[in-house]
Amino acid sequence: MGVIDSIRDALEPETNGRSDIAGAFWCDDCSIREPVTDAELDDDRVCPECGASMRLERTPDSGSCAC
Repeated sequence: MGVIDSIRDALEPETNGRSDIAGAFWCDDCSIREPVTDAELDDDRVCPECGASMRLERTPDSGSCAC
């Protein structure tokens, strides 16, 4: 893997090969991200690490881009 690929991987969001990602739930304390589809947006999530409520992020312009 070259330098360009390393930089691209660091900057591009990980979708795990899924093209149907509509957003992600984030744990601000643990920095854990769980991508979700449109069908999963209404679910409430808790962090698997700390048990805190996770927030939904859908805005591509934010610093915590989920897209």
